[in-house]
Amino acid sequence: MPLEYTPEFEARVQAWVEARLKPKRIPHVRGVVETADWMAQLYAPHQRMQARLAAWIHDAAKKLPDEELIRLAKLHHLPISEGEKMVPMLLHGAVGYMLAAQEFGLDDPQLQTACAYHTTGDPTMNALDMIVYVADLIEPTRDFPGVDALRTAAQVSLEVVTLMATDFTLRYLIERGKYIDPRPVHLHNRLVQAGVTYTRN
Repeated sequence: MPLEYTPEFEARVQAWVEARLKPKRIPHVRGVVETADWMAQLYAPHQRMQARLAAWIHDAAKKLPDEELIRLAKLHHLPISEGEKMVPMLLHGAVGYMLAAQEFGLDDPQLQTACAYHTTGDPTMNALDMIVYVADLIEPTRDFPGVDALRTAAQVSLEVVTLMATDFTLRYLIERGKYIDPRPVHLHNRLVQAGVTYTRN
């Protein structure tokens, strides 16, 4: 980490992010930060500040229109998958990190992937990536059937709750006839092949 990740630096990032968000999204992002913080204390204590920073940054580009996300991704030579061409909003995590990197001089591949993977997941995810991915789904303002089971699982096993979160998202998309990016399918398969399981209702 070339920068010193201090509370003062975090406060600067928070102010920059919140200035870019719609007001109604701010409680969500703050909730993701606090959820990522306690999850990092359990599963990646040495990366606690990185978890907080990734959580702040993950939605920094959320309100940008699809055309602008594509334009910025191309301008900065970010890879654009077939899924992201179909659903450009999937780029908002990667673009948000890129904008923060420009603003603050960040050069942190772990922050980059945690932001980029937080919507779809990815079969190459590490612990920090999983923390931000799950925290985005279970933070305190989320209210949907099954969220309490996810919150309970998050206190027990990072891999199990990641599989549960992925399966929840896949079911949600299938039930609504939505396009499914291949990455969460590959993530599901990777975890199942590794022996991760849970009791399904």
